[in-house]
Amino acid sequence: MGGPETGRDTGEPLATGTAPSETIVCPSCERLLPVGLPYCPHCCGDDGRRGAIGRGAMFGWVFGFLAGGLASAAWSSFIGSEPAGWTAVLTTTFTCAVVGTVVGMVVSRKG
Repeated sequence: MGGPETGRDTGEPLATGTAPSETIVCPSCERLLPVGLPYCPHCCGDDGRRGAIGRGAMFGWVFGFLAGGLASAAWSSFIGSEPAGWTAVLTTTFTCAVVGTVVGMVVSRKG
């Protein structure tokens, strides 16, 4: 887990020579960061957009998946269970999830 940049492979404690309140450890990549940073530059990019796009994609996928499942359930209950096969239901659900992912990424990118 710890690469050469993290300071974990040296066998020393993380905050050697510094006060514990001056640095924090990124929970994702385990690198030491100054306390004042709002995000990790390695994980989220220099301006934080990479992390925002990733979060937008995740939330878009979840909401798209839920909306697709709800649409599939409403559609199959409206036309009946026989005409609504697994192929149509799964295609509708996952298409909505992919569209939700793209929309979530685009909306998060604007910020």
